[in-house]
Amino acid sequence: MSFQFELLIHAANVLYLLAFMVRDILWLRILTVVAAVCLVPYFYFRPEPLLTPIYWNLAFTALNVFWIVRLLLERRPVKLSEEEERLCELVFRTMRPREMIKILKLATWENAEAGECFVARGKPLDRLMVIYSGRACAEIDGKNVTELGPGQFIGSISYITEEMAPANIVSLEPTRYVSWPKSKLQDFMSKNPDLHTTLKTTLAIDLTRWLHATWARQT
Repeated sequence: MSFQFELLIHAANVLYLLAFMVRDILWLRILTVVAAVCLVPYFYFRPEPLLTPIYWNLAFTALNVFWIVRLLLERRPVKLSEEEERLCELVFRTMRPREMIKILKLATWENAEAGECFVARGKPLDRLMVIYSGRACAEIDGKNVTELGPGQFIGSISYITEEMAPANIVSLEPTRYVSWPKSKLQDFMSKNPDLHTTLKTTLAIDLTRWLHATWARQT
């Protein structure tokens, strides 16, 4: 076999070595594909072509090309709508746009009229909500405990602790909000633990703000 073809196997092994050194899975797959392509002519132009390793390398190449295309599609820049960008600024500043798109696919945008009750005290709550525009208030025994505005969650306590709603939540004016079915959101987050940690941190911060505002209002 000529010296040029001998170089192919050395080049392939160097590329495999580089692939094992990179941290980015995309570059690992690209380098693996190039290495496999180098091996195909090496096996084919032997005095007796080795077809079995050629077929396996072609199979590995096809699989890696599939994942390369998928990774490139997943890494394309995403464009948020005006409402989604504002919601991100209000609530989800730590989330990347692609993560926002994923969780917003589970959500619905809804509107409430003034005086509409989002949550009934002592009742189970099957959704998590966040106010986009407008105002609402938390009521206990007919007393306005605190007000909620854009960027604040409704149902965060129930989402975190599975407890019943501690207060009635009533809109004070026409209010636009985003709503997630709790079961779907929890199922999605169980498959995305890093994103779930981010959400729980956001909910904890919101709950702290709510408790602080309630305490300040009562003193």
